[in-house]
Amino acid sequence: MLDQNLEKQLLKIQRKEITEHVVYAALAEKSKGRNAEILRGISDDELRHYKIWRELTQKDVQPNRLSILKYLILSRLFGVVFVMKIMEGNEAKAQQTYIEVSRDLDEAKRILQDEIAHENSAVEMIDEERLNYVSSTIQGLNDALIELAGELAGFTFAFQNTVLIGFAGLIAGIAQFLSSSASELEIYLSQRTEENKEKLKTSLFEGLIYLITVFFLVTPFFLVDNYYFALGVTAINSFLIIAFFTYYVSVVKGLSIKKMFLTIVLITVSLGALAFVIGWIVTVVLGL
Repeated sequence: MLDQNLEKQLLKIQRKEITEHVVYAALAEKSKGRNAEILRGISDDELRHYKIWRELTQKDVQPNRLSILKYLILSRLFGVVFVMKIMEGNEAKAQQTYIEVSRDLDEAKRILQDEIAHENSAVEMIDEERLNYVSSTIQGLNDALIELAGELAGFTFAFQNTVLIGFAGLIAGIAQFLSSSASELEIYLSQRTEENKEKLKTSLFEGLIYLITVFFLVTPFFLVDNYYFALGVTAINSFLIIAFFTYYVSVVKGLSIKKMFLTIVLITVSLGALAFVIGWIVTVVLGL
């Protein structure tokens, strides 16, 4: 006979297991080939674990529908691996509950070891195309944020006119995009290998991210008249972009979000400050 506290903990674990069973089954339905097979395997394991706990509690529990909806939406937006990493993180948080339960039940310890080993290996086996573009996405964002944010800061003090600043930033961004894309296209046309084709595809994707970021950063200068306010909005936009993609990469790559965020922010702010000083020198010292 289970005491009330232990039963409560087991029912909580049961709900997590059946919820993850439903999530992985749904992800498997939306996947193909090897990925679908891996996800179905995890789903079956979660159901097996659920049944073990049900034998102990003698009770059925319903999955958390809100969590299922959340994970399926996240998988649509950010991919299967991102969701699996999030769920893996939740698994780590639940370890304390397993440890407490394992003092009374050996099954908890075995299931915990089973889940951690299986899910960690499964995440590594998942082949998701969008992950191949993560580094390109980050490179495109870094280039746009570091290069253009600094240029906009310099243009702001040099021109002191929002429309001029906006067009100068837009022209500079588009020119840099065309330059890098043309270079990769020239390499591909001169030697049409499969490797160069993949490099061209990656480069164009990186350039597209760069161009989108450029438009996002220069937009405030076309919407407001105060150039310092527009620069401030651009700075906020930059931090939001950095925060979002730093979080995404830190999750899928298992890296430190704090270290990545601070590094990119430090570089961006430093170059922006340097460009701002150069703009000040051009305007004040040279009298332009």
